[in-house]
Amino acid sequence: MTTAISNLQETLPVSPGAIASRPLLDLPGNTKLVLFAMDTGQEISAHTTPFPAQVLLLEGSISVMVDGAWTDLEPGDQKTLPKGLAHGVRASAPAHWLLTMRRGAKGE
Repeated sequence: MTTAISNLQETLPVSPGAIASRPLLDLPGNTKLVLFAMDTGQEISAHTTPFPAQVLLLEGSISVMVDGAWTDLEPGDQKTLPKGLAHGVRASAPAHWLLTMRRGAKGE
């Protein structure tokens, strides 16, 4: 059973000077969805993963770095994070975004 999210700030508030996350779905060895809330200026530093992922900006403003190149996202924009390439996220305004990790994906 899933619960609808009608208010992002109530579900996961953007806290001053902080990054918060809340897992929404976790299918072991398969897909994991995590909701993030980031305040302006907060950053998830560059790292790599052994599986592909996708960032979807829900509200606010973030930049996503993949392999050293930064892309600014607007609400509704998505960015693919290929496996094995360094990636990071930086908030340029308070933001909520969804991370989809495809842990079972092969060959991507």
